[in-house]
Amino acid sequence: MTHKIDAIKTAMLAAQKMGDHLKEYDLAQAGLRLNPGDEFFQYCSVLALSRCNAKQRALDNFYSYKLHHSSNEYVRALEPRILKDLAFLEVNPAKAEPFADLDRERFRAAAVTYQKAFYDAGGHYSAINAATLYLFAGSPEISRELARVAIGIARSDKGLPFFPLATQAEAYLLLEKLPEARAAVREAARHHDKNLLTRARTYYQLKLICHFLQIDPEIVAPLLPETVIHYCGHIFDQHRPLSLQEEAVLVERIEKVVVENHCAIAYGSLAAGSDILFAETILKQGGELNVWLPFAADAYCDILVRPAGEQWAERFHRCLAQANTVSFATESDFLGEDTLFKYCADVAMGMAVMRASSLHSRVMQLAVWDQVMSDREWSTCANISKWKTLGHHSVIIESPVRLPQAVVRSFGRQHPAQRREPHAILFSDVRGFSKLNDSGVVWYFNELHPVLARVIDGFRSNVQHVDTWGDAIFLVANKASVAARIAAALNDAINTIDQSLLGLEQPLMMRIGLHYGPVYKLYDHLAQCATYASTDVTKTARIEPVTPPGEIFGTEPFVAMLELEGEGWARFEYAGTIPSAKGFGSFRMFHVSPRDQQTAWLCSLNGPELAPQEIAAEKMR
Repeated sequence: MTHKIDAIKTAMLAAQKMGDHLKEYDLAQAGLRLNPGDEFFQYCSVLALSRCNAKQRALDNFYSYKLHHSSNEYVRALEPRILKDLAFLEVNPAKAEPFADLDRERFRAAAVTYQKAFYDAGGHYSAINAATLYLFAGSPEISRELARVAIGIARSDKGLPFFPLATQAEAYLLLEKLPEARAAVREAARHHDKNLLTRARTYYQLKLICHFLQIDPEIVAPLLPETVIHYCGHIFDQHRPLSLQEEAVLVERIEKVVVENHCAIAYGSLAAGSDILFAETILKQGGELNVWLPFAADAYCDILVRPAGEQWAERFHRCLAQANTVSFATESDFLGEDTLFKYCADVAMGMAVMRASSLHSRVMQLAVWDQVMSDREWSTCANISKWKTLGHHSVIIESPVRLPQAVVRSFGRQHPAQRREPHAILFSDVRGFSKLNDSGVVWYFNELHPVLARVIDGFRSNVQHVDTWGDAIFLVANKASVAARIAAALNDAINTIDQSLLGLEQPLMMRIGLHYGPVYKLYDHLAQCATYASTDVTKTARIEPVTPPGEIFGTEPFVAMLELEGEGWARFEYAGTIPSAKGFGSFRMFHVSPRDQQTAWLCSLNGPELAPQEIAAEKMR
């Protein structure tokens, strides 16, 4: 037992340093299953949830674990940290006016909580966070006073140098002393280079201060030089052979770009040639490799790796063994359909964008390309074009092997009459439907059904299929964002309709599961109409029953496509690796909700709130 717990702690701390919040949360949950009352795992579980953007659920769990009563000051400090994160959710740096219409009371509540922690413990961490929060709460005088106090405490801190230097950098920005801030940032950047997450959080907060005070954010750039990348490129096999000398030249070019751009986290596949060379370079530089394959690893190796030579297959398996994560865009078979490669590339791109967004870091694409245009949907050219269409930067690394035209490969059996195409899939049902009496069933179809139908009618041009039986809805749409908007609108509709005539102890509530994956369009001989079916449709049907009533759950491919589509409409919060119904498997799941949806929240301040000025005066006497 002790050995297992120690191994979990080691793996969890490694995940924390690289900012892999999903793995961090799953490991913390594994620790709690072994030792449910362990405060360390409770703390790490709450912290990981907060980092996964599940701020409100993190705060709820913080109180349910009673961590606000902990004797550990560091554990108690998690409360104001989450309150701060909840307040900052309202800030969208991508908007023309990111700080318009801020709820200043949220920032004030978080500031008071941090200042109470400062009053109790006297550390510069609490002081500087309170100072920043007071700035956004509209109290610049208190902010500057606390910033001056934080500088004095930080200068006497003899611990790890990064944290007091980061405090000084933040305080000097609040005081608008830019030469001192620039010097502190540069000095802080020299330390803590192995902890990407800590630097990313510091960088984001300092960058927000810069935007608020209209300071050029380039001043804080040295804190986070790392880049998240999506990589792609040509396969090198008998169709496009690569000599050992040419490979050495290409590896040198790849290493140069990776080092110059501080590429630390990578997403992509593992075909023979460019993919494997990128993966090996990232691993050699000590970076994090996240592999996405379109289907099972052995089948993928047989199709896209082994034909280039057994040495490539050996390198493929070595990369898999060293990868941080290995994920599959679909659990279904290949069946010779090259659309799965495009779908997998899209998911990998979405995951790269999502990871960069969570770290507030740069994101770019690295591609080995010979500049030969191709109209095939699955090609290096198509991946580069898709990435640039999304407004992201691509770095093209010249291929040492140039062919007069794009290589066209055949992957075995083809099924032109029955080809799967990637779509967004929605399954829902209604909790409480089975408890309706006959008059309730009539109400459901005569009153609620027309409301739900009007919701879907608003999206009909982007919906390929709708089916229903009883309380269930099965829907296929062309985009993840369309399915997400429909799901949110369905939830709103059932939550706002008057259910008082039903006489139920609990109101009717929807459970909605969302997934994005390949589906067949087939003919239903019983219903005598078209329908959609595939393994991924079945997967979605198994996700919906484990979704909490009133919630919307989406899979990892779904939220990746949601991020890739770039509409910025939805927020997704990690829910954990959750077993699906009927033993279909366990999947990483996310809560999906509209970005502008407000949630009520509270903090644990006891008794009447002290005015910020009173606390400040008390501490500074």
